[in-house]
Amino acid sequence: MRVASVLPSATEILCFIGGERLLVGRSHEDNFPPQITSLPVITGQTTTFTTAAEVDRVVSDSIGKGQSLYTLDAPLIESLSPDVILTQDICSVCAIDLQTVERLAAKMTPRPKVVSLNPLNLDDVLANVLQLGEAVGMAEEARAAHASLVERIAAVDRRVEQRRRQLGEGRRRPRVAFIEWSDPLYVGGHWTPQLIERAGGEHPLNAGGESGGGKSFPVPPSAVVEADPDLVILAPCGLTLDMTRREATALARTEWWRSLRAVREPRSF
Repeated sequence: MRVASVLPSATEILCFIGGERLLVGRSHEDNFPPQITSLPVITGQTTTFTTAAEVDRVVSDSIGKGQSLYTLDAPLIESLSPDVILTQDICSVCAIDLQTVERLAAKMTPRPKVVSLNPLNLDDVLANVLQLGEAVGMAEEARAAHASLVERIAAVDRRVEQRRRQLGEGRRRPRVAFIEWSDPLYVGGHWTPQLIERAGGEHPLNAGGESGGGKSFPVPPSAVVEADPDLVILAPCGLTLDMTRREATALARTEWWRSLRAVREPRSF
């Protein structure tokens, strides 16, 4: 079994269930676990990060013209002869689109199986472990990995409930603002609100619920101010820590950001 992955989360799941030895090609964004970084890189990107605002403009322009934000090295993938290609169809901004991968697979002989991971909520993320394991012939290992994750989440649930009882039933849950992009502001979606709620907080800018929070969406700064979060988490999608720090510095120059109680205390990360 030979596996190529164009999706970092799929790569990590494959390695988590013990399938690292199957991986023959990776995306340009794959960096974990470290030992897979020596593998051939089969994707690239057409954008270069400058500022959050500029990237948003370029992305919007490219999508409006029907242009992909990513490249796929077809000759290299064909030379690697994967039996399975791991990809996604949940976000055309986050990774290469499913249609491009499927078109390439259709031209290959033998034709590899394309496995698309599209989780909308936390349960779907866990189910992806089983889906991927089945696709690469490691169903038993995937079931064991899945069970370990379910138990870890249950342990967090127990700890949160214990802490809630210690603090008192009537204590308000801390309000969290999870920012996925800084200019314009996008709030966390999909399973992010669930993670916050399972950890004992609430995410008023996108409550989500058991079905997930849907796609991340833009909000004006006034919405964040009105929410009066106790905690702000800045985690721009796809940016390194250094890039994120630069964006945080830019936000710190704005009056609305400095007015946030979570920033003044400070409880912003």
